[in-house]
Amino acid sequence: MKNLKSIVFLLAIAILPVVTSCDKTGESVTRVAMLAQGITFDDQAFLQSCKAGLEQSKTDFGIECQYDVDTTTTNYLKRLEYYGEQNFDLVIAVGYMWNDAVVEAAKEFPDTDFVLVDAELSEKQSNSMSILFEVDEVSYPLGYLSAWWALTHSSENPAVGYVGALEVGQTRQLVEPYLKGVDRFNDEYQKSVAQYGKYTGTFIDSCLGGQVADSLINLGANVVFGVGGQTGNGALIRAGERGKWGIGVDVDQAVSIPEASEAILSSAMKRLDNAIYAVVKAFMENHFSGGGIYTGNLSNNGVQMAPYHNFEQQIPDSVKSAIENIKVGIIDGSISTGWGE
Repeated sequence: MKNLKSIVFLLAIAILPVVTSCDKTGESVTRVAMLAQGITFDDQAFLQSCKAGLEQSKTDFGIECQYDVDTTTTNYLKRLEYYGEQNFDLVIAVGYMWNDAVVEAAKEFPDTDFVLVDAELSEKQSNSMSILFEVDEVSYPLGYLSAWWALTHSSENPAVGYVGALEVGQTRQLVEPYLKGVDRFNDEYQKSVAQYGKYTGTFIDSCLGGQVADSLINLGANVVFGVGGQTGNGALIRAGERGKWGIGVDVDQAVSIPEASEAILSSAMKRLDNAIYAVVKAFMENHFSGGGIYTGNLSNNGVQMAPYHNFEQQIPDSVKSAIENIKVGIIDGSISTGWGE
């Protein structure tokens, strides 16, 4: 017999309007849960983009969505088990930190499918899959752009900086190719644009991000790469306040952070919204890639450089062309971002 909590939960969702997918007409409404570690899904960055993809899926496929976000880091499996016990059809866990819990939950609930976003599962199973992004393919040309911009605005001591969250693969894949892009610019033009940066150890501290950005600017950085959730957001906002410039991540942060829009040159976008939507669509069409990986890259528009917005007229065609040529070279394999070598 279901316990009282389960009964209340089921009664609550029963009153929601539902539309049944055309491929699942013989079943009840498809239920999808999205779980994350953080403060809010409306974070103007990574989590908000994930939510946007699921919300579009809700509109197009009539699914029922549940969102679960928490700052705690000790009960990932318990949180997944809750939705497995409620017989949810698809459970999406956002972030590398969910790996172990997803592996265990997939074994425990074979009738529920699981997705790990932004990391490769350590164990392949028929009811779980991963979403990955080759974001180095856009952070590299953005490093090149940042070096040019820094040199243009400080010819004597040009410098760029980065404010990273946790020093894990997902942030390093942005930071390290970005710095390689700076190196490429220096090599091409025999310049010495300096590089500064620091990992903060957190994704959720905007004040700390601003403080670290301050220190980089004091060292001479003209462009700050804000890498990681609200911490990165804080760095971008502070760069704008100091009259400097920034490079965003995950989404077009000139749009998502209006208070910093005047300072953001571009952003290294993970099209999380497109990836989530594609995976849910495949699930609804009974094409879930259990044991597989969805990879977003330059060639399939899974990663993109955001528009230059206010700086469109300030960046010369020669620099724009150089950046486009770099992207072509990355796609055809003639240019390496340095990631994974």
